[in-house]
Amino acid sequence: MKSKSIVLIFCSFFLAGLAWGGLPGTGGLNPFKSTRIAAQSPQETKQQIHSELGTFAQLAQELKPSVVNISVVRHLKNDDQLITSPPNSALPQASGQGSGVIISSDGDVLTNNHVVDGARTISVKLTNGREIDAEIVGTDSNTDLALLKLKSVSDLPVASLGDSDRLAVGDWVMAIGNPFGLEATVTVGVLSGKGRVIGAGPYDDFLQTDASINPGNSGGPLFNTQGEVIGINTAIVPGGQGIGFSIPINLAKEVSSQLKKDGRVVRGFIGVGIQALTPALKSALSVPDETEGALVSSVLQDGPAAVAGIGVSDVIVAINNNRIHNDRELLNEVAKLPIGLEVPFTLLRDKTEETVFVRIVERPSREMAELPTPLTPPGKQARVGISVTDMRPPGEPGVVVTGVVQGSPAAQAGLRRGDLIRAVGANPVRTAQDFIIEVSRVKGDLALLVQRQGTTAFVVVKE
Repeated sequence: MKSKSIVLIFCSFFLAGLAWGGLPGTGGLNPFKSTRIAAQSPQETKQQIHSELGTFAQLAQELKPSVVNISVVRHLKNDDQLITSPPNSALPQASGQGSGVIISSDGDVLTNNHVVDGARTISVKLTNGREIDAEIVGTDSNTDLALLKLKSVSDLPVASLGDSDRLAVGDWVMAIGNPFGLEATVTVGVLSGKGRVIGAGPYDDFLQTDASINPGNSGGPLFNTQGEVIGINTAIVPGGQGIGFSIPINLAKEVSSQLKKDGRVVRGFIGVGIQALTPALKSALSVPDETEGALVSSVLQDGPAAVAGIGVSDVIVAINNNRIHNDRELLNEVAKLPIGLEVPFTLLRDKTEETVFVRIVERPSREMAELPTPLTPPGKQARVGISVTDMRPPGEPGVVVTGVVQGSPAAQAGLRRGDLIRAVGANPVRTAQDFIIEVSRVKGDLALLVQRQGTTAFVVVKE
């Protein structure tokens, strides 16, 4: 069962070698002042409006030189080809455009990974028309960021990097970029939202803006009214108007710093699968309503969390004595932790908080599951409605669902034949008899730990 997600366009456009590229860039703005306009003549009103609202012209003019147009050429893979090529002929090529922002005077340029992914050559064009070859310093697909280096340059105009944590919804923002190849295009809007999860990757934490973001502007900057970069434009919702997403600059600064130093990003890892602690799960697992944190749904055998004693159904509520509000925050905070450090994690277990110490290891390139996707939320009908049997071979923990009654609470919860039920609440089950006993003990909603196609998550079956 798939959870709903926003379908995104990473604003790339394809030409006939196929163009591919990015999202729109942004720039700085002058804020509006909230002032009532007194009764006056039309000409006086116009003058006061201009005085109060100001103009973005000077700010845009100052910021444009730090924004660049990025052109790329890459060979198409066989599965990308739209036209069959004769044997032994030259590989067809794809070209495309995106945007970027200069962050050091000697040629460091920040952009999106999807703008330069697979590029054979990269050319960067400055606002004065000068074109410079660039090479990739490092990329990070998890955050869709890339750091480029312009060759043989100095004294370039540099954008100032701001603090995205200080932004408030409703603040004015400005984008500068190259939508559809229209160089140095300026668009203005407000910050529409923060902390958006759009299904782009495990570290989603996007800024949302209604400043126009269009194909060709990927990797371009989003500026605040002080002329500071506060985001890197990345994605739009197809068919939506005024819905664009930017990577917060605080995250981009962390990633670009590692890319410049090592050419890659190293992230912390503790070896747990986590999921959102919803009100339904709080009720079914007898977790206090006021609890915030991340619910542990799986633990990597012999991993750091398992060694420290973290178990399924524990709720991680703090790291280093800093409270964790949700599963996404936990993932981001663990990723920042230094490798080899032993860190205190505060758990809620049986309504009591306790602290364990977890040694942070490097996140593997491929791990168990990034974030288990919970099954469809349950309906509200009267009880269970499934048949189960023991696992084969005998002795393995869990029971197999052999049938689901149509319209039953189990069916409403999204359970399917073939699902593996590993636990009822915090209590593991090894046999069908164990399952029956545990279910009979529960008064109210059931929280079943379900495994399907390698993903493990708690599912609530309503009473």
